[in-house]
Amino acid sequence: MEFDDNFPLGSWKVKYRLQCLRRGFHSVGPFKIKLHTLFGALVVEKSYSGCSSLAVYPRALPFSGYYHIESPEPYGARRNLYKNPYSQLDYTESYDLRPFAPGDPFKLINWKVSARQGEVYVKRPDITSQARLIVALEFSRRLYPSEEIQDLALEKVFSFLTHLLSNNYQVGLLTYDGKGHYLPPARGKKQLNLLKKLFTGLKAGCQETLLEHVSSKHRAYGDRLIWAVPGLNHDYLSSLSRVKQTGQKLSLLITGDNREPLYDNLRNHFYIWQLVLSQNRVQAKRVET
Repeated sequence: MEFDDNFPLGSWKVKYRLQCLRRGFHSVGPFKIKLHTLFGALVVEKSYSGCSSLAVYPRALPFSGYYHIESPEPYGARRNLYKNPYSQLDYTESYDLRPFAPGDPFKLINWKVSARQGEVYVKRPDITSQARLIVALEFSRRLYPSEEIQDLALEKVFSFLTHLLSNNYQVGLLTYDGKGHYLPPARGKKQLNLLKKLFTGLKAGCQETLLEHVSSKHRAYGDRLIWAVPGLNHDYLSSLSRVKQTGQKLSLLITGDNREPLYDNLRNHFYIWQLVLSQNRVQAKRVET
């Protein structure tokens, strides 16, 4: 802290520098200080009744690669419904614009806007039939070896959600930290800010699992569910099978760095992905059984 009493009317100015190593909502103050002169000849005591609030958000790490939404078809087929993010445009569709990226089809270029802006822009359709995604984050403390790894898993999932929202998906969240949290699927910057605030306030010490409290009422029939877990636990996954819709696979998202031995029957029930942190970037990799 730094104190400066060279202000009019004898007022004091206080500067302080904080280092917050944990996410969450914090406050500073009120506090009382005593200033002692050499040998204690004079003591000055000052009290500050004010309180300042601050928030430490989880990191949104850069995301590399692209996550493919799995097919909703029963047990089937590894067909990616959204492999081509563009649909045929006609006069009835609404769309916005974004800068041209290598690999974009030339037929999507808006030449009039590009000529005015001096930069090539392409049409980005608003695909209203796009799937609504719900990411279920298992945040129980007993499934993680340490709070640091638990928070790192949260940051990986937050980076994954940021990636999905930036690609115009409707994304929601389901988690439990002693209290159930459900955020319905939506898209855009407002949804990202709601997710950031929710992730910042999650309590790390809860021992109960999301699986013990999940309810089917939290999602519509057409919503896709992506379940984020720290690792592959046979007993946990056996109980998780009841959450998925009849005849359909559930997408698993492993947040831990090490994979436990895989089980032969997993591929009949789950699509398995792993969030890998490398060179300060998060990437989703497909795990084959």
